[in-house]
Amino acid sequence: MDRKAFCHIIDHTLLKPEATREQIEKLCIEARENEFATVAIEPVYIPFAASLLQGSKTGITSAIAYPHGSWSIKAKCHEIGLCLKAGASDCDYVLDLGALKEGNWEQIRKEARECRKATGSAILKIILEVSLLTDEEVRIASLISAEEGADFVKTATGYLASPTIEQVAIMTEAVAGTKTSVKAAGGFSSMKRVQQALDLGVKRIGTSSAFKLLEELQS
Repeated sequence: MDRKAFCHIIDHTLLKPEATREQIEKLCIEARENEFATVAIEPVYIPFAASLLQGSKTGITSAIAYPHGSWSIKAKCHEIGLCLKAGASDCDYVLDLGALKEGNWEQIRKEARECRKATGSAILKIILEVSLLTDEEVRIASLISAEEGADFVKTATGYLASPTIEQVAIMTEAVAGTKTSVKAAGGFSSMKRVQQALDLGVKRIGTSSAFKLLEELQS
């Protein structure tokens, strides 16, 4: 993959709670100059980022119900609406992990369906936080997300343990043949690990190490 194509699959990420406007501005300038797919930021910074990215090819990914996922469906949908109105192009929400661990798949399905409706034509990514899940839970959650129209299933928030390549493989296998792709995030800071994910069919990478990866790609 050449440099330009690689940049186009990167969600340039800054989701630290202590992030400042100065850091967000730097993130957006970098993303605009390199044509990264999006900047991934907290909702409060969306209007600021939108002003900096206006006219560029870079979108804005907003973290929804982040990082624990313990919002109600109504609250998640409301937050999605606010973020889209503020200028987000992508919404990444953390699913209801408690419901998932209880095996309440109908709740997970309903949540995905309602969040899909709230997102409309914008891009919806559902975060599974796979380090907390069994292989079967990863598979079922990925499949339900695909059936309810998610554009991507995403591995992790980046706050907990990194997903294994085996877990990424389960996700890509689960959504094979659907319109849903996989976003790998959480510990994808080396080109070797990123390439393993790409080889499995991953279509988006969320990382705060974009320039380190680009250096490795070009070395």
